[in-house]
Amino acid sequence: MFIKFIFGVAWIGIFILAIFGIYIGIFPSYLEILDFNNLITRGVIAGVSLIYLLLFIEKLISIFERPKELRMKTPNGMLKISSNSVNNIVKEVVGDHPKIKNLKVKNKTNGKKLKIFVSIDIISSQSLSNDLNLIQQDIKDRIESYLDLSITEVELRVTKLIKERSSNGRGE
Repeated sequence: MFIKFIFGVAWIGIFILAIFGIYIGIFPSYLEILDFNNLITRGVIAGVSLIYLLLFIEKLISIFERPKELRMKTPNGMLKISSNSVNNIVKEVVGDHPKIKNLKVKNKTNGKKLKIFVSIDIISSQSLSNDLNLIQQDIKDRIESYLDLSITEVELRVTKLIKERSSNGRGE
């Protein structure tokens, strides 16, 4: 919670700087240290300040945005499944593979379509391509069987290849 508070204070600071920059760009006579009467200087300051203002507004909207939910119509009514639930299913599937060490999961929904992003560290082997294809297919099969969703893509990103250790402990 403390980190969110610091993050919020930082964005408020960016907001104040953006408003101040726009004000200086429009009324340059109040700051006489630099020559702000030049149209190019005023344009650059106003442009940078506008970018910061847009970043502030975008972040403010995304902070208060509700978590994405998958919505499905069933014979008994509307079913809502949180993104975290989908991520947990993917973690369960990928965690079952013995060659996977670390994983991070994200997803993006568009109606009843789902796109899944998975970053992993994997132990390298000669069948690495087959292992990755198997993981992608397992993710797709499990999500489709559990949730009856159409998966548009499973993007698997290997962030680190870990060298396989031999059984005798000397690397031979």
